[in-house]
Amino acid sequence: MKSKRWTTSNRVRMSVLSSSLSLTTSTASISQIRRARLVREKQQEEAQANTRSMRARLAEACMEIGDTDDLDCGSNGGLDYSDGDRGTIGLPPLDEDNDDELDDELDDAHPVQPRSHRRHDTRPRAQRNRHAHQAWQAQLPTLVDRYLAWKHNGPEELAGDHVFHVDVIGVFQYERHVNVIQKADESANAALLRVGLLGCSPSQPRIAIRLECLELYHQIRRRQLSFSLQAMMKVLCALQNITYSHHLHAQLSAAFDVYLNILRSVHTLLKQALGRDGPAWKLRGACPACAFEQPDEPPLSPARLHSMDGNQSAKRLDGSGSADSRLFHSDYFIPHTEVERFKDEVRDRPGEAAREKRFTTCTDNWTAAKAIEENQIQVFEQTGIFVMACRHGFVECIAEMKRSGELAKYGLAAVSRLLDVCGEDQAVGHDVGCASKKTIASSSLGNEVQEKRLKVVVNAFHGFAHNRLCQLENHPLYQVGFGNEDLETCEHIFSSSNNTAPLIRHASEFHWKQFLDLHFSQWDSDKYLELSRFLYNNYKQALYIIQTHLAELERFKRSKDITDDDFESWHREELEYLKATYGSVTQVPYLTYTPAEFTSTAGLNESARQGTNAINAEYASALRKYQLQLNVVANFERQHNITDRWTPLHREYINAREYTKHRAFIRAVEELEGLVVQRMFELSKANLAKTGYKMRKHISKAISRRSAAIRAALERYNKLAPRQCPPRPKLDYAEVIGYSLLGEFSLLKHSHYEILEKPWALPDNREMMMKYYKLQRSQEEITRLNVEIRRLQAWLDFDGERMKVAAQGFRDSGSSELAFEMESMYAERVRVNDFHRAQLQKIYEMPGYTGCRPIGYQPRVTGDGTGDEYEEDDSDDDDGEAFRLGDTLDRVPQY
Repeated sequence: MKSKRWTTSNRVRMSVLSSSLSLTTSTASISQIRRARLVREKQQEEAQANTRSMRARLAEACMEIGDTDDLDCGSNGGLDYSDGDRGTIGLPPLDEDNDDELDDELDDAHPVQPRSHRRHDTRPRAQRNRHAHQAWQAQLPTLVDRYLAWKHNGPEELAGDHVFHVDVIGVFQYERHVNVIQKADESANAALLRVGLLGCSPSQPRIAIRLECLELYHQIRRRQLSFSLQAMMKVLCALQNITYSHHLHAQLSAAFDVYLNILRSVHTLLKQALGRDGPAWKLRGACPACAFEQPDEPPLSPARLHSMDGNQSAKRLDGSGSADSRLFHSDYFIPHTEVERFKDEVRDRPGEAAREKRFTTCTDNWTAAKAIEENQIQVFEQTGIFVMACRHGFVECIAEMKRSGELAKYGLAAVSRLLDVCGEDQAVGHDVGCASKKTIASSSLGNEVQEKRLKVVVNAFHGFAHNRLCQLENHPLYQVGFGNEDLETCEHIFSSSNNTAPLIRHASEFHWKQFLDLHFSQWDSDKYLELSRFLYNNYKQALYIIQTHLAELERFKRSKDITDDDFESWHREELEYLKATYGSVTQVPYLTYTPAEFTSTAGLNESARQGTNAINAEYASALRKYQLQLNVVANFERQHNITDRWTPLHREYINAREYTKHRAFIRAVEELEGLVVQRMFELSKANLAKTGYKMRKHISKAISRRSAAIRAALERYNKLAPRQCPPRPKLDYAEVIGYSLLGEFSLLKHSHYEILEKPWALPDNREMMMKYYKLQRSQEEITRLNVEIRRLQAWLDFDGERMKVAAQGFRDSGSSELAFEMESMYAERVRVNDFHRAQLQKIYEMPGYTGCRPIGYQPRVTGDGTGDEYEEDDSDDDDGEAFRLGDTLDRVPQY
């Protein structure tokens, strides 16, 4: 019996009606129809892929040349390379996971805005940033011209065929669909700048920010370093009733970078016209009081005073902003290649490194001066900055410290630039100037330093942590020609620049330098504004010291029947004594040498037991220890380049043996001295202005702990003092605190206690000797200030005339916009220079002023009809702060 089979037809009749109404009938199998359909779909997909590929290539090519104004590939299946201007509130491209949520939010906020289809940009972020930067750079000359035209001529009204619209962000208003007329031969951002707007993308901006808004943030950022782009964007969102999202500041950042670039280009043109461009200008002429020398002025020696120091607050994490490959060129920063020329200056001299260890008693007190160990994990690319500045506060050069602490190469690079630009007879203060002086002398700059008579000293305040011998040789109080300058300028600079740390820690290298350059540019502007006040306050302080100290010294000299020569001889005798005794003993290298490569179990590998009996074993053990110590000695001699060994008759051997007898006592004195000095620093820091509440609370706790530590150290000292030969006196707490003024700690360490009976060791004589040197420095300060006041007065007249000539030069060459910009700079400078003239007028009217007065000077007439009257200005807060600091310095351990 046959089973039934179900069969289906595999062929169908198909009729197709064409557009011409002709009917075509054919018979085909189902498989043939399926294959034909797949072929047609594949052809369509290939055509679409080719179209997308062509549009992508075209978009990237346009981005590279900076011209994509006529390219439209945003909503028709192509890619949108407009760098993220999106919607009505300007949102940058987001990850695909957040697109739906963001679009829903936009639809709710602005339901009338159509929803556009966007494809995800598959290019790496670094490539997108690079293309955007190249596009902006290609447009920069045109943008500069449009900016100047808008600033000085106002918005330009014109008619054109092409109109596009953007959403505009202002300070208080958000405008949607603002029409902008675009010429046939200009970019979209050039058209925007004509009406005072700047787009957030280089090619197809749909969001623009008003220039007034960017300038507002620019001025805020210059004066308030902690006010970030994120904070500014939150303020704008609050004023315009827009919900802030974390990505909104990206558009403001892009526009702000371009705006700063435009301003830098304009300022570069102005500085070139004035002849004040280039890195050398920072040293050659930025400070008129230092550099604007006048004919027939008395010579100054040193010719100029500088300060240099490193700071580790301006760190930047390695890898931050790695997608931003832009380079920022600043006249402040020394090129890295120039710094690296000195990287092996000390390492290539094996004998020098050992000799430098003799001065670790000074350098070890400052953690900033210690390099980061190579075996430590280094997470920072930039670990800080090394700054050189003049005594008036103008920043002269900066070296970025990379993956290291404050190494010698940074100071050598700064000194090299100083010698190249400023020439002979310069002076530099450094917190470890005693060591820096020897490092510089032993470097490749040694001969040039000697020929040009460069002086390197320690800063006044930092010098108190140096030993007494170092103070006598390197402290500015004992340096002829330094005046009352403390050389602590860098500390004031760092107290301000530290505020940039929260914003630059995670920034790209481009923004790291950009922010610091912006800060130091404003810092120099502020220092120029305060220059005449600096001269006024210093003159006032110098006159005060002369008035008070001169009479007191005269009475003391009459009572003791001494002269000024006695003060000088006391200084020489103390210096010679410390060099001959304590200074040459406590800094002997073997006293602090630790053979790290040798341990009690290292050295020889042979067995200690050479025989079977106890005598041979004891002999072998003793021989092994002896040979091990010989290895240690040989290693020490090799490191310190010692060829002549001491004998019991050597003077160094005798001094060292004498020192070892009193080692425990000397250590107790040094510990007591160190605690008192630390307490002094904490007290002075607690009294300084701008010390926050938390810091004051922390310092107060530290002072309490320090007081307890001082009492414990004092007990140890009093136990050892009677056992010395001859016995030392016991001390009480009040007397120890007084020693911080009289500097007796170093004298207590000597075995020849009768040295305290020397005239230069008596407390009253030492106090008057300090006042004598303060008087000498104050008289030198008056001489230097007279020269600097004359320079500033001459600069005020020269500066204004030079700007007028430059403005006329721009006008003659047809650059009217640059002429207007120069006149704007001139108007600002006139305001500042008028303030300087008023301050100089006050100096000329001071009783005791001995400098030159300008031709045609007329003293002001006061209410009683008299002139040339000095008026006390109690409203000058800086002046009061200067005297509070001066009182603090008088309380620190003696010079």
